[in-house]
Amino acid sequence: MKRNALQAAMTAGLLAVSTGALPAEPSTVTVHLSDGGSKGMSLTLVPSTIPAGPVEFTITNESHTLKHEFMVLPWSGAGTALPYDQKTQQVKEARLGDLQGVEDLNPRETVTARFVLKPGRYIAFCNEPGHYRDAMRATLVVDAAK
Repeated sequence: MKRNALQAAMTAGLLAVSTGALPAEPSTVTVHLSDGGSKGMSLTLVPSTIPAGPVEFTITNESHTLKHEFMVLPWSGAGTALPYDQKTQQVKEARLGDLQGVEDLNPRETVTARFVLKPGRYIAFCNEPGHYRDAMRATLVVDAAK
């Protein structure tokens, strides 16, 4: 995984917010990462449409047994079209540009992450082995700031 790149992106986002270059109040999105039991794995975003700018994600891994991740990047293609390695059962992160996220959330863990997002369509997904293909993904729409 691209831990250093992700940490740098998170740090850059936090520094940009702390310098006053951006609005003080970020949009907030609640993220639920779930094994789902009989419903299968899921990743939900509430709300799923937000204005451009700083966004604070409160991410909860609702699993009692599995680690999950929350990754987000601009993506206008189909939700199932990310480059995928069948052998590792993971999205090929090295082939993605503006990937940001939080890796390895332990079962029942909640974290907060802040990113700055430009207008566009994004995909959020879990990249633990097999989880992306098991439908742990969702679309996030970022509208132009008002």
